[in-house]
Amino acid sequence: MASANSQIGDPFQCILVPTDFSAGAAMALERAVRLPLAPNARLHVGHVLPADLSRSARGRAEARAKRSLVGAFSMVTDAVAAVDGAQLRVSSEILRGQPFIEIIRCSRTIGADLIALGRHGRRPVRDMFIGTTAQRVIRKGDVAVLVVAEKPAGPYRRPLVATDLGDASLRSIELALRALGPAVKGVAVVHAYQTPFEGFIDAGSDLRPSEFHKEWKSRAAAGLAKLLGTLEETGVRWKPIVRRGDPRTVIVKELLLRRADLVVLGTHGRSGMAHALLGSVAEWVIACAPCDVLVARPQLFSFELP
Repeated sequence: MASANSQIGDPFQCILVPTDFSAGAAMALERAVRLPLAPNARLHVGHVLPADLSRSARGRAEARAKRSLVGAFSMVTDAVAAVDGAQLRVSSEILRGQPFIEIIRCSRTIGADLIALGRHGRRPVRDMFIGTTAQRVIRKGDVAVLVVAEKPAGPYRRPLVATDLGDASLRSIELALRALGPAVKGVAVVHAYQTPFEGFIDAGSDLRPSEFHKEWKSRAAAGLAKLLGTLEETGVRWKPIVRRGDPRTVIVKELLLRRADLVVLGTHGRSGMAHALLGSVAEWVIACAPCDVLVARPQLFSFELP
């Protein structure tokens, strides 16, 4: 966590940017360069080729990938030169195998503390994430993932943190602090609550809530205040936002209202069958958010590579 003398968290040391050489991947590279970076930080660009290519097809694919990686390297060099104070060691690699597995394997090998992925692809935004490599990387990877939806124009300035007040909340806020630069003086934190037994107990409206509704809203506000009360030494002004409704709808509406350029949220660990990560809130936000999405991973979770 950031100290009382610092507004931001520890800068990123090593960022992995998987690329398919699409426009979305290029945006992810540009954003990675503009994140808060440690001195002599490393940016590693990886491209995954299928493992089952024939020898002749593999040779052609490798030659094309090498040419494209040279272009990506040049773009990163130009982007670094355009960012004041940026210091990066840039490396690249051609991987072979199932993309999400090789991306996770590579992130562990190089000690990445962030994976940056482009959201835009060949399919519509709302369904492009279902069953994709990006979804599997977020589901099964060990480190934070930044899904880049917009071409960066500078550091993030209008962030929003979404929290359910659960165990991952502080981890999400710590990650948000790492991604923000000194220009950000305040951060909005939204918590969506729902009144139980709706349909059986009258909650009234948001403008005229029932006593039952008021009680649950008060609980939600107290929980958020308690969380933010632990962050006084960060040097950031935290703006609490409590909204009634489905978290998916609340988060997206708040993003639009605030014209946010980044939303940060956490994911839960899993027990038993691996199904919990993108089943609802995170999947919806990634698909529908009009801005970049930064996803914190559970601290005590590790996908066992084959």
